Amino acid sequence: MRGKLFSSDRLFVLLFVGIMWTVGCAPTPTPIAPGVSQFPNFLFPKVPDSMVNAPVVSEHIEAWRRLQAGDLLSATTGFSEVLSANEMFYPAETGLGYVDIAARRLDDALERFGSVLEDAPGYAPAWVGRGEALLASGREAEAMSAYESALVADSNLSDVRRRIEILRFRSVRIAIEIARAAEQAERYGEARQAYEEALTIAPNSGVVYRGLAFIEHRLGDLGRALEHVMRANELEPSDPEGLTLQGEILESLGDLEGAETVFSQAARIDPTPDRRENLDRVSGRLTALRLPPEYRAIPTKVRITRADLASIIGVNLGRLLSDSEQNATVLTTDTRTHWAYQWILLVVEAGVMEVFSNHTFQPENHVDRGGLAQVVSRVLTLIARRDPSSGAGWQTVRPQFTDVDPQHLLHGSASMAVAAEVLPVLEGNRFGLTVSVSGREALAAVDQLERLLASEK
Repeated sequence: MRGKLFSSDRLFVLLFVGIMWTVGCAPTPTPIAPGVSQFPNFLFPKVPDSMVNAPVVSEHIEAWRRLQAGDLLSATTGFSEVLSANEMFYPAETGLGYVDIAARRLDDALERFGSVLEDAPGYAPAWVGRGEALLASGREAEAMSAYESALVADSNLSDVRRRIEILRFRSVRIAIEIARAAEQAERYGEARQAYEEALTIAPNSGVVYRGLAFIEHRLGDLGRALEHVMRANELEPSDPEGLTLQGEILESLGDLEGAETVFSQAARIDPTPDRRENLDRVSGRLTALRLPPEYRAIPTKVRITRADLASIIGVNLGRLLSDSEQNATVLTTDTRTHWAYQWILLVVEAGVMEVFSNHTFQPENHVDRGGLAQVVSRVLTLIARRDPSSGAGWQTVRPQFTDVDPQHLLHGSASMAVAAEVLPVLEGNRFGLTVSVSGREALAAVDQLERLLASEK
C-alpha cells in the first residue's frame, strides 16, 4: 500500500497544476516603468502619492531604466543623486537595494530594504526586494514570508503570488521527500516532523495529511491519525488509499461498522483483491459479533446439536439456501422461541434438514456423522444444480467403508460427502455413522462446502 500512497509524482504534478491555475486567474498589473528588463523579477519602486510632485521623480524612473538595461554603475549613480537631493525619497533607497541584488551584494540589499520598511512598512516594492534577496541567499521560507507581506501591501501583484505558490510547491515537495526518506529508515518521529512542517506550508494538501496519518498510525497515535486521514479524505474523497488507511485505523480502534463503510467505498473506487479482503475481513468480524452467544460458542463444543448445525449452515450458506427452490411453508412446534429459529426455518424450507412427523425439529438433539453426511449431501445437491457436470464425481463415486453396508440408507450420503472431500474417512476406512460431531468438525465441513460453492461461480 505504501508504494502507491506517496511514491507517485502524479500527486505533485496535480498539486502544481492546481496552484498555477489558481494564481493564473489573478489580474495582471500594468507595468509602471516599461523598457528593456534585465531583471524582470524586480518590482519597480513606485512613487507614493505623497511624493509624485517631487522634482526627482523623473531621475528616479531613469535610474530604474538604467538598472533594467544592466548598467549597474549608472543606476547606482542615478539613485544616489536622487537621495542626495531628497534623503526622504525611499523609492530610490529601494532602487539601490535592487542594484545590490543585481551585484550579488545580498547582505547590503537586505539592510537597505530593512531600512525602508522601518519607515514604510506597507511599501510592497521593498518587501518584494527583500524576498528576492532572501531567495538569492537560499532562505526560501523567509523569502516566502516577505513575498506574502508584499501581497498584503498590494494584492494585485500576480507575479509575486505565482512566486509564492511555486516556492510553496517546492517546499512541500522537499518536506515530503525528507519525510519519506525518514519513514523508509523507520525514523518515524523525524518523518512526523517533516510532514507537520509541510502542513504549515500547504494546509490543504491531502497528500500531506495522509502521510502524517500513516506515520501517526505507525507510532500508535490513533486519535490524531484518524483526525488527519479524515481531513485528507475530505480534501480527496475519491482516493482509495486514504479510505483504506481510514478503515485500518477505525478497525484498530474497534469501530468495525465505520471501517466496513470506508473499506466498501475504497473497494468500489478501486476493487483490488487487497481491498476486497479488507472488506470481507471486517464484514466477517461484524457478522460474528452480531451473532448470538450460543453460535459463538459452537467452536468449543465437543458435541453439536441440530440447532447448532442449522445455524452453521444458515450463517455460512444462507444465500445458496435462499436461492434454492423452497418447499411449502413448514410447521415446527418447538423452535419459535429458540435462538436459532431463523436458521432452522431457512434450512427446513430449503429441504436441507427435515422436520419430524410430529412437527418437531428437536433442536437440542445431538448430531452424529451420519446425520451430518445427510445434510452435507443435500447441500452438495443444491450446489450441483448450478452446474450439473460439477456434481458428477460426487454422485457417481461410491467409496467402500468397512462399517457401512452399501445397502445402508445413509451409504449414499456418506459416499457423496467423502467423494467431495467434505468429510474425512476415519481410521480403518471407517465412516462412523454414530460418531458424535464436534463444533470444529462441523465448521470445517461447512467451510469446504463454501469452497466448493465458490469454485462453481
